[in-house]
Amino acid sequence: MKSSSQLREVKAELQEELDAIVAVSEREERELSDEESARCSEISEKLIPILNKQIKTAFSIEKERNNRMESRAIERIEETRIESGRIDAAADKNMTRFPSLKIPAKAKAHGPLKAYQGPDAEKHAYIAGNVILAGMFGSEAAQRFCQSNGLQVNNLMSSSDNSKGGFVVPEEMSQTLIRLREERGVFPQYANRVPMGADIIRIPRLLSDVTAYWTGEGAEITASDAVLGEAELMARKLSALTKVSSELDEDAVIDIGDMITQSMAYAMADKIDEAAFNGDGTSTYGSVLGLKNALASGAIQDALAGNVGASTLDLEDFEAVLGKYPQYPGASPRWFMNSAVYYASAFNLMNAAGGNTNVTLATGVTMPMFLGFPVTFTQVLPSTTGSSVSTILAYFGDLRLGAAYGVRRSVRTEVSLDRYFENDLIGIKCTERIAINIHERGDNIRNRPILALKTAAS
Repeated sequence: MKSSSQLREVKAELQEELDAIVAVSEREERELSDEESARCSEISEKLIPILNKQIKTAFSIEKERNNRMESRAIERIEETRIESGRIDAAADKNMTRFPSLKIPAKAKAHGPLKAYQGPDAEKHAYIAGNVILAGMFGSEAAQRFCQSNGLQVNNLMSSSDNSKGGFVVPEEMSQTLIRLREERGVFPQYANRVPMGADIIRIPRLLSDVTAYWTGEGAEITASDAVLGEAELMARKLSALTKVSSELDEDAVIDIGDMITQSMAYAMADKIDEAAFNGDGTSTYGSVLGLKNALASGAIQDALAGNVGASTLDLEDFEAVLGKYPQYPGASPRWFMNSAVYYASAFNLMNAAGGNTNVTLATGVTMPMFLGFPVTFTQVLPSTTGSSVSTILAYFGDLRLGAAYGVRRSVRTEVSLDRYFENDLIGIKCTERIAINIHERGDNIRNRPILALKTAAS
């Protein structure tokens, strides 16, 4: 099996071939031949997406293999330490966190973990749960665990007063929280991710191309310039708040760590998607103008008259969107819609076309596809399957080409012990600093990498 780096090299070679084909046709001022067009489609629509999946799988395997090798090395170091009866300073530097952690039998009686995965999932959830119990509930046992393992919880080192609450998210919890947020959130997965070194940065964008002219023999060539612009990314603080009961059993420490980590991650992911897809520029959405309100009329395809809901959309409505989409070399467009809308429209249209068997109906679809393109569900989009006039029910395109997702600061947590005092609940707040900009809005064909499908007005 090829390594992730080898697969990336193959992908780069395919991308170079694709760019070369397009460059030759442009230099020779002609359209792509049928053979060239077929090869470009094969590379961009089949080979590169397959390689992306293989790269992801290879990276996961490599990471797991490295983790296992590291675990075996740690075990050998620990055995040496025990046998020699001394602390080897050099070996101690190579020790990872909590290599010999023993989880009590009572804590092991937990349900299936949802947030934490992998061979160390139980250990990581146990660590997170102890930090939460110590910082939120003032558990003495959890506080002792944190102190003995160097985990920082507010006030533990100076006072037993936990009225202010709070804790620093341990590494195990932070990594899982970020992974869960990325898996649930649609926009951060597919938009162009931009690290931000300042609160405000500007990224370049091409507004219009150089103009070509027919020129007579010996005549002066008319000069023209490409028009460049900028898209501004302004970091804004995103906050999400969740509540948990203050009567949780300390024996359920693993379930507590798993549950709260998942809750915080999902809250952040949903807020980001809400702003990116539905933002109207107000403070409700962090002043973000999302796709729903950012796209120009040229990037919106209206359904045929009478098609006023998901269940009434025709195949022609979806095909019109595909026909309106420009051919971007290397683009990876996909459909974005609520799962309820997909099954009421696209899925029904495919069923009506026939071809189902008992096997396909029993196994279902692992990766939803429609008209040759993948479908990604995002539940922040309208879910209504009844009449919903003049409503955008689906998007089609490559978010990477038209939207930027800036990351200024990762997740930080705070805890309140008194916000929901009367309900005997504890509040957990997550904050991070990010920026969202839908910079290509379809004012012309050149900047139309994302299209919307809107139901008819009547």
